[in-house]
Amino acid sequence: MIHSKQRFNYKEVFALLKREPRDPIEHMLQQANALAQRIRRLRFEAGSLDLDFPETKIRLDERGRVLRVQRVENDISHHLIEEYMLLANEAVAARLMREQQRAIYRVHEAPDEKRLQEYHEEVTSHHVPCGNLRERGEVQRLLQHLNTLPIGQALKIGFLRSLMRARYAIEPLGHYGLAKAEYTHFTSPIRRYADLVVHRALFQQSHDPKYSVKQTAEHITDTERNSADAERASKDVKLFAFLQAQLDSSAPQRYAAVVTDVRHFGCFVDVTELGMSGVVPLSELKDDFYLFEPTRNHLIGRRTRRIIRLGDKVEVQVAKVDTFKKQVDFRLAKAPATRNRLSSRPLRDKRPGRPVLSVRWRPTLNRRHTTQKPLLNPKD
Repeated sequence: MIHSKQRFNYKEVFALLKREPRDPIEHMLQQANALAQRIRRLRFEAGSLDLDFPETKIRLDERGRVLRVQRVENDISHHLIEEYMLLANEAVAARLMREQQRAIYRVHEAPDEKRLQEYHEEVTSHHVPCGNLRERGEVQRLLQHLNTLPIGQALKIGFLRSLMRARYAIEPLGHYGLAKAEYTHFTSPIRRYADLVVHRALFQQSHDPKYSVKQTAEHITDTERNSADAERASKDVKLFAFLQAQLDSSAPQRYAAVVTDVRHFGCFVDVTELGMSGVVPLSELKDDFYLFEPTRNHLIGRRTRRIIRLGDKVEVQVAKVDTFKKQVDFRLAKAPATRNRLSSRPLRDKRPGRPVLSVRWRPTLNRRHTTQKPLLNPKD
């Protein structure tokens, strides 16, 4: 039974942490926050990795239709809860290990060196400096640098995909991302079965002799991944319906986006407001005929000489929704105010007073296109 003296949401706590405390509860929260921030600094000094991503929540109306897509970012009010939860999980794991109790641990193993090397090559191909990723300090410096780059989030997601997936196990193998040698899930027994198993191990001291902790760990790892896939699928259903409704209305909204990759068939864009990425195929670049220059890794308009390169900020609108393949194509909503132009030499045709622009061009490249799957909360 829980007796609450006061109930807050995150916005309310964030606001009160920014002002002087007005009563004993607010004073306690101010002190708790100061301590949590110190714990957080020590955790990162110990090697913990910043793998947080902005979260998108889909708000529905009474009929289940999308009202808006809301972006939620972790602030100090979230840190206040998170740091104490992590500390509690670590303390419980240490006690279980010390008492040699049969229990379930949350483990995140170190990444495979081959996958790290492949990611290293991907990062350097975008002209981003990158050290030896087998050294945790280099990983931290890279992630910190990526937070300052337009393509940083896309590359950060690439790093997350190069890591092993966290799982449950009976061996305390530690947690790579959190840089903790002792870690389990303890704080949410009312919603997560792994935590309930840990509570039983901590307070009951023993399990039924017929009870297999190892089988339970494997089972809840599988069900956790199934539920995560189901959550993503449910968001996809609503989001694709939302975008399709925009197409049907012939008035698609404009969204700010960042070019995260350039290929011979178009460019990939990350639409932060929607929490997803997709492709702008060459067929949707209506203002010109674009050619891919692999040496410079950009698209260039044959007539306008407009250049589309990695990191460019653009505005996009939905162009096509394929719910079966779970793919979305976008088109550019408008051209930037200034255009990059290459120097060219004007020539005159046979008719007097008719200057034309001489432009060299190459044969059409393969214009087959595809899209990425939406990137919704790739967070452990």
